[in-house]
This record gives sequence, structure tokens and C-alpha cells, in this order.
Amino acid sequence: ATLDGYHFTDITSDLMAKWIDRVVVMPTGSGNAYALAGYRGVGKSHFLAAFGAILSQPDLRAKLKDSHVFASAERLIRRHYPVVHVRRGTKGSLIDELKTGVAATFEVPTDSVGNTPAEIVKFTSDKGGAGPSILIIDTDIERESRVNRDDGSLLSEIAKAAEGTNVFVAVALDDDVAAADGRNSGIATSYQIDYL
Repeated sequence: ATLDGYHFTDITSDLMAKWIDRVVVMPTGSGNAYALAGYRGVGKSHFLAAFGAILSQPDLRAKLKDSHVFASAERLIRRHYPVVHVRRGTKGSLIDELKTGVAATFEVPTDSVGNTPAEIVKFTSDKGGAGPSILIIDTDIERESRVNRDDGSLLSEIAKAAEGTNVFVAVALDDDVAAADGRNSGIATSYQIDYL
């Protein structure tokens, strides 16, 4: 339903193909971190949900109506990529949200995935096998207000932890973590940022 309801424009088509291509060419053990920035309501969450659906559901790739995105999706390996959805604002901390998302994806107890960004990312990489695991961090779609806490430094730690692993980190930079100055300055150096 997420993919069926997604309308590709020239801009979103190019961006989606670019993000898929990044997964395709990602060498083993070269974890990467990317962020999507844009005004609230521009469609970052829908973009990341569609991205996750294309990677996690191989049978949906043949139904892509956009030829540019379809061509990139055809280059993906013929299996599902493990996609972890981390929903900011659903727990008391980003670490708890990260643990919950990883545990749900791999159907394991929450206390078995680790307690630090490095431990949790390594667990995600190991469980994903040879191909990359996809870690999507976004504010929970049910929330109507911003998440009132500082997650910038922790997001930077997650990106750093992904280096040398098989984890592709994708983050929606909402207005509470989008500023690349002060306490969130690490995001600008830890993530390659695209604008929607």
C-alpha cells in the first residue's frame, strides 16, 4: 500500500534510484550513513517507507511504475534485505527505540541485541548476513509534534558504529535534529545529507 500510494516526481525518482544504487554498490564491510533533510511535511517519511518496501519486498519491485526506479531496483539481489524501522518518539530514548526495532525485525528478545550503538549495530550487521541490513530511523508517523529531546549525538554514534559493518543507515532529519550546529553538529560530519 505504501508503494502503491507513492507518486514519483522527477526529483523523487532520481533520489530513490540514487539511494537504491547506494545499497547495490555498497561493498561488504563498508557501512554507510545517509540522511534525508527537508521541511516538515515534504514527504521524507513516505520516501523512506517506500525505500524500505522496495528493499524488503522483492515481489514488489516488478510492479514499480517508474522506469528509472525500476531499473535501479532490478540491480538489487533477489532476496529481501532486512529492514529495521526505528520509530523516534515511541520510547523514552533513541537507544530503546533502536533496540525495539532491531528485536522486532529479527524476532529476538530486546535484551539480546546489545545496549550501546556499537553493540546494536554489530548485532544488526551479523544477523543480516552477507548483504546489507537497512536501518531506517524516522519520527513515528503517529506523532503530530516534534520529539522533544537531543538525539543528534546518538545519531552520530550510530553512523560511526556502522563503519566497517554491513549496515546502511538512513535517517530522516526532522526539525529537532536537522540543525547542523551546536550539539547536532556531528550529524553534518557523520551523514551524507540529501535534500527533499
